Amino acid sequence: MGIPFLPPGPILDCMTISPKLLRTLAAAVIVSAATTILACGSDNTAPAGASGSLSLAITDSPFPFDSVARADIFVVRIDGKLTDADSAEAEKGKDDDANRNSDASKDWVTIATPDQSFNLLDLQGGKTTNLGQKTLATGTYKAFRLILDTDKSSVTLKNGKVLTGANGLIKFPSAGRSGVKVQLEQPVSVVANGTQMVIDFDLGKSFVLRGKTIGQNGLLFKPVIRGVARDLTGGITGTVHGGSATGAAVANASVEVLKSGSALGDTVSADIVATTKTDAAGAYTVQFLMPASYAVRATPPAGSANSAALLSSVVVASGKTTAGSDIVLP
Repeated sequence: MGIPFLPPGPILDCMTISPKLLRTLAAAVIVSAATTILACGSDNTAPAGASGSLSLAITDSPFPFDSVARADIFVVRIDGKLTDADSAEAEKGKDDDANRNSDASKDWVTIATPDQSFNLLDLQGGKTTNLGQKTLATGTYKAFRLILDTDKSSVTLKNGKVLTGANGLIKFPSAGRSGVKVQLEQPVSVVANGTQMVIDFDLGKSFVLRGKTIGQNGLLFKPVIRGVARDLTGGITGTVHGGSATGAAVANASVEVLKSGSALGDTVSADIVATTKTDAAGAYTVQFLMPASYAVRATPPAGSANSAALLSSVVVASGKTTAGSDIVLP
């Protein structure tokens, strides 16, 4: 179910497809026509004028409100640069789609131009879709941004009501377009060979209720977007049950991955690493987490007789999914 992006011209001339890569891409349901050569780490050395390729994919930590049918975000383009940038800089030049500066050390350089809408509710449980790739000068890239068309973005409720900026039910930071900084786990080095970068758009943290219900006063958009190198990350999977380990599965429970040492009642946003929710069978999966020890909190949906519960220590290792992280809600 990947969305292919094949850059025109000479971008693919120096690239080959390895059998290992094809197996990796097929398993990830990502459509790509060439080896991705993005790696994370310290600055690399490369001959002057050398180039590498950066491939991008997008995923989502599922939207936690069970009254939502769709969450469509329109991505115009993705830019990167070698120097760091703050949120204000991510807004500069957001309307300039043509002739982006090719020198990423001086300005943003465009990496991909999907110019289309993505329903982030389709991208759950580690699913990704390809955004594109581009040949870039080798080096360590310290900043990325998404240019979003807020006029073409919306949230659709299960009752058919559509929330947009135009009808005032989603308050976006700026009308028309927003330049949103991607929060990197660590700088990204483009080298001769490597892996893929995943952009994780966390809807559970990116929208804030403005009233008691979504349909009442709508949402405030405060985007939280992470950028990670796929092959360095791992995941967590488990189930949520009520009362006991053999109790009824709890669907639509909110699941949050917290920093190690967090307590059940902690609500500081900075302590929440990623969010998701359980499916109809009470199962959940969170992917693209950096290796570390985390706490995992599950909160039942509104109206449930159960209470929230916490797993205090779940260890994530690179390239592995920690299974059996089951939670019982008292």
